[in-house]
Amino acid sequence: MNEFSRGIKKYLRGCDFFLLTLCVLAASFGCVLVSSAARTMRGGAAPYVNTQITSIIIGVVMYLIVTAIDMDWVARLWKFIIPFNLGFVALLIPFGFEGDSGNRSWMRIPGIPFNIQANEVVKVTFIILLAAHIYFFKDRINRVLPFFSIVAHTLFMVAYINFISSDLGVSLIYIAILVSMMLGAGIKARWFAIGVATVSAAAPLVWTMVLTERQKMRIINFLNPKMDPEGTGWHALLSMNTVGSGGLLGQGLYNGKQAQLGVFPGRHTDFIFSICAEELGFVGCLAVLLLLSAIIVKIVITSSHAKNGLGALICFGVAGMMFFQTFQNVCMCVGLTPVIGVTLPFFSYGGSSNIVLFTAMGLVSSVRMHPKKTWLDY
Repeated sequence: MNEFSRGIKKYLRGCDFFLLTLCVLAASFGCVLVSSAARTMRGGAAPYVNTQITSIIIGVVMYLIVTAIDMDWVARLWKFIIPFNLGFVALLIPFGFEGDSGNRSWMRIPGIPFNIQANEVVKVTFIILLAAHIYFFKDRINRVLPFFSIVAHTLFMVAYINFISSDLGVSLIYIAILVSMMLGAGIKARWFAIGVATVSAAAPLVWTMVLTERQKMRIINFLNPKMDPEGTGWHALLSMNTVGSGGLLGQGLYNGKQAQLGVFPGRHTDFIFSICAEELGFVGCLAVLLLLSAIIVKIVITSSHAKNGLGALICFGVAGMMFFQTFQNVCMCVGLTPVIGVTLPFFSYGGSSNIVLFTAMGLVSSVRMHPKKTWLDY
């Protein structure tokens, strides 16, 4: 009994309840925005809000469970994580279906009552796997072979995901995770310069052989949205108009014209920030950005206090994922970047997304909970 009591006290001291509170606040705020955005959708807002609430509850449970698991132990299982990552994404071949965005990133598995976004789920295990890979080469990170093995690991996963699902948005998140982890690992600036030069040289090849016609048109219309205002430029133009109509305080919750007319596709998912801008104005958008910024800053602080490099790298990976998704989604909504399928963390509608985000935050809390050296340090 005394051992159990000590265990509970240790858990309560180690679990990052402040980070959990920030995440719950953001997700609850997202629930309110989704309830407004989905009011005029088929079946009303109730099914969407119920999904969000359920995913938040499951997400909190996952956060608490993952916090108790030592990431050192999980990293030891890298030989099993590799086939899991490949196999789970491969399930999209028999069970996947194409969504409104044209990506085959969702799947229905018999016996499971909700759809699963495979590429989102694998982000969590990929962060652990890549952190272990980078930390294995901690003293040789700036040498040629270690550097290229880490980059090849990530690029293979990006190509694999894009080949199976054509989900460019999620693929780019994996690149952001790599960059943030490499920064955390202390990679020298010359490697980033080489990376930029390589990407620039490979851009024509990627354009002709990798991107689909729909993806190409998204990029072209980013430069000139009015070129195809009723086609691939529709989302960008509508989003910019919606954001601009909110002003300082917005038109009022449940009173936004575009939100309530029901003609704005993706308003409850990728473009939830636009709805926030229309109904709650600049003040509402500022609240969203402050919440997400607080979460990212808290993750970075945890990384700086991590007692081993593996934990710090995991934190950097989660922070990079959060930062890129926030930056890309907000910039997409205001017309500063092309429209690609990247959701706003904790705010966009999506059960899988919410559960994955809470689980990823559980990784950060676990780093705080288990401050010992990792197995790679021995």
